[in-house]
Amino acid sequence: MTAAQKRKSDDARFEVSPLSSLFGGEVTGFDLKSLPQGIDPSAFLRVVSTHGFLVFRDQELTPSDFASISRFCGELEYHVLDQYRMQIQPEIYVISNVLENGKPIGNPRDGFGWHTDQSYVARPTAYTLLYGVETPPVGAETLFCDTCRAYDSLDRTRQHKLRQLRGVHSYVYMRTGNKAYIENNAATQPLSAAQVSRVPDVTHPMVRTNPHTGRLSLYLGGDCLAGIEGMSDQTARPLIDELFAITLRPDVQVAHKWRPRDVVIWDNRGLMHTATDYDRERYRRLIWRTSVRGEVPY
Repeated sequence: MTAAQKRKSDDARFEVSPLSSLFGGEVTGFDLKSLPQGIDPSAFLRVVSTHGFLVFRDQELTPSDFASISRFCGELEYHVLDQYRMQIQPEIYVISNVLENGKPIGNPRDGFGWHTDQSYVARPTAYTLLYGVETPPVGAETLFCDTCRAYDSLDRTRQHKLRQLRGVHSYVYMRTGNKAYIENNAATQPLSAAQVSRVPDVTHPMVRTNPHTGRLSLYLGGDCLAGIEGMSDQTARPLIDELFAITLRPDVQVAHKWRPRDVVIWDNRGLMHTATDYDRERYRRLIWRTSVRGEVPY
């Protein structure tokens, strides 16, 4: 841990142990329900952004607790798939293979395929929080990669050229035109007309700035990246594929192996992530998710 990271951890009143030599941190012995008690939200979020993601172990949370912790981090946004929102706490989006009365209590297949959360809206998700209510002992990991590191690996000429480009992010394309996404998330339901109307296509810079750290990163979005503004698909798609290959090198990935009652929070402005599969017939999985709205990317 660097001196700057240690200082910021102290500012937020908990200690962070590195999870890997690359990025990511673990916090034990800290009750997230105490966050509003004299802790500055900006200091807390700076620590998250500096580490990329933090894992808080052994959290005992009700839906109301989790929503309050999430609101401490900023303005919450509601997922477009409203059928998977928790009825008693609609800020919480439920991911689960569990059935009750023959019906799924959450989205049974969500998060498969590398992405940053909700890049398809004008003010994409800054921070995502997940709470592992029930987690399989095998599989169902969350993999992360550092998009700042990917940008830093490019030469200055390439960096300058990419900073002139804007990507087209489309939720409708992801759900209806992206074959890889459709195959990975085969159980997804068709979008309603009302849902489509809430997610018009948007454009964002291909390189964005993290307001907490000042670092630049490749902003690829993931499966919703439909193209590059002003560029033909024949030209854009090879470039997109190349940038994904640079970003997703296995040697720069970090895996979070879930334990029950983990809370994981990460900064989408500097990371991409994906879920890994698990034995759905053998294990139950129940994850609560909230999303904190971010700024317009710049």
